[in-house]
Amino acid sequence: MGQSGRNRRIGFLKGLSSLQIGLFLVGLLLLCLAWEPLYKLTFAGEMETLTIRQKLAPPQYRGEHTPIALVSVDSRTLGNPVMHQLFQSGFSRPAAGYAVRFFNRTRPQMVIFDASFNGGTHLDDPAGDRLFATSIQAKPLIASVLILENETRPVPLAAGTLKALEKNTLTVNGLENFPKFKREFRYNNLNPPYPLLLNSPMRYFSANSSGFQANVDKIADDSSDYSRHWVPFVLYAGKIYPSLALGAILKGRTHLSLSPQGELSWPGGRIDLGRDGLPLINWRGHGVRLDRPVYPEYSFSDVVLSELALECQENPKQPVCALPGLPSQPLLLPEQFENRYVLTGFTFTNSSDEHVTIYSSKYPGVYIVANMLDNALHNDFIRPAPVWLNWLMALALPLLLTVIVFRFPSILMSLLSMVSLGLIHFMLCIEAYQRWNLWLYCIYPLLSLLVCFTGLYLYRYTKEYKHRQQMRYAFGKYVSPAVLQMIEQHPEQVTLGGERREMTFLFSDIRGFTPFSDQNPPEVVQSVLTDYFSTMNGIIMHHYKGSINKLIGDAIMAYWGFPLRGEDHAFLAVSAALAMQDAMTLWREESSNKPLYIGIGIHTGDAMVGNVGSEDFMDFTVVGDAVNVASRLESITKVYGSKIIISADTYRQVKDRIAVRYLGWAELKGKVDKIEIYEPIGFL
Repeated sequence: MGQSGRNRRIGFLKGLSSLQIGLFLVGLLLLCLAWEPLYKLTFAGEMETLTIRQKLAPPQYRGEHTPIALVSVDSRTLGNPVMHQLFQSGFSRPAAGYAVRFFNRTRPQMVIFDASFNGGTHLDDPAGDRLFATSIQAKPLIASVLILENETRPVPLAAGTLKALEKNTLTVNGLENFPKFKREFRYNNLNPPYPLLLNSPMRYFSANSSGFQANVDKIADDSSDYSRHWVPFVLYAGKIYPSLALGAILKGRTHLSLSPQGELSWPGGRIDLGRDGLPLINWRGHGVRLDRPVYPEYSFSDVVLSELALECQENPKQPVCALPGLPSQPLLLPEQFENRYVLTGFTFTNSSDEHVTIYSSKYPGVYIVANMLDNALHNDFIRPAPVWLNWLMALALPLLLTVIVFRFPSILMSLLSMVSLGLIHFMLCIEAYQRWNLWLYCIYPLLSLLVCFTGLYLYRYTKEYKHRQQMRYAFGKYVSPAVLQMIEQHPEQVTLGGERREMTFLFSDIRGFTPFSDQNPPEVVQSVLTDYFSTMNGIIMHHYKGSINKLIGDAIMAYWGFPLRGEDHAFLAVSAALAMQDAMTLWREESSNKPLYIGIGIHTGDAMVGNVGSEDFMDFTVVGDAVNVASRLESITKVYGSKIIISADTYRQVKDRIAVRYLGWAELKGKVDKIEIYEPIGFL
């Protein structure tokens, strides 16, 4: 039952044409791309390969000419004794006020605080609020960013608060084309900023969209929790608010346009947001290194203490100037922040502003904002490759593999080609990312490569199997199954030449066949020969593992001892001869058959076996004196009135298992010396 089922499956494969297999492969590939669970799985794989490319990319050190400067509320700030004496904490609104006054000594592009000014350790600090508000009033173009969320102290927003916040809203024409922005960002527990700050020139933007990612659906088909995308703006209470980085570069502009292709533009600027409006962050490197930072980074305490040192130089009579530990000279110069976007945020370990990125599960938010701002300033977010380019790669790789497989049919070469093409494509993906910020798909082309490889070898298997079956069917008519198996397993042996072996040869001939042919129509003769050869060939080839070398008229030439070594070839040959005579006895007992008799001669000796002929045509045969002896023994069976005659060389190998009648010495035609001969009569 199992074998018949296997044969049906093989028969089905044999019936497939190359066109059908090709269409099946194309359909399978389309199914892989269209089936949603597999699509999500492969897309997640694409995101992971993008992560690998981002991690492999070397840090893009901006040097001293970068437009971004980082001011870190770091461990030095938290542990500075002067900061604690003055402000009772590392970061507070008064401290931020001194920092703003220091930046005001030059002309930065924008001052950005990635920090909250609607809460903190000093919730009631009018003096600190006034100091901070006064610092902001000095240069109204300097903006700050506010995180509009505090879950611990819910306070309903008053109408005045909403009105004050609305001065920071945007109008974006074309936003309706991007459905991922249709849901609003809802702050469940919103605290307004302190009134003095709310009514100052400070502009309040949403901070780095982390709340958007937490409170709204996933912004992309990404199963990981990585912060990958930049959210340029969010919706709150029916209004559009810019994110921190966008608000910084807009510098007060409020009217924007968003094209269906994802180009966000305003007077004097533009950013390509991509097809879904949520571009992928082009990471510049892993935060900061002590020896070579991606962006120049300064400690917040150094900024504040530098401002205090400068103010004490200008007015030494201030009480703060007598504070122990206050530096007499500024630690930093204001010129270091000239014409730069100054970004202040928390970088100390275990702060509340840590996020999951490709680099770390606790990555400071200010570094994320710095990368977003850098991308927005240079308009170089990661660009997904066009759909046509990804499809081109998904089709080009299988096409190349197909050419190679048909040019070099070796399975090893095909495997090496598939692996090499996959590695080349992956290196191309890395190069496209690092050189052009281009996100070229990896998984889909590699999947198509694997599907193509599988399909090609399925096709080759069916084609070769069909050819092999046809050859087996045709070739099996001429050689024994053993020879056929040897040729299939070792085709390299089918060459001109041969080898010398000890073998046993059998010749059989029908007695009186010539008169029989003359007395009967050709159709009858042909039918008798067909039945006769079918019976004899089955005995020789299938029952006793022999090979038929030639059918000459009504004669059969068979041999044993090749290609299988170590077989008892003499005994098999004599056993086959006895079985052939028994088969002829049964033949004659059938009333419908003609009464036929055969004579058989058997001899064991050395002969050359192999292919003879030319490169264009070869014949597999055996040659040697042993073949002639067997033929002569068959011819004298009529003289001795015997059915089977074997030589003494054959008898010596079967004497312990075959009963014989000694016939004496016989003279053979063409032989000088006489040989001893025997007639097998049965088994012992």
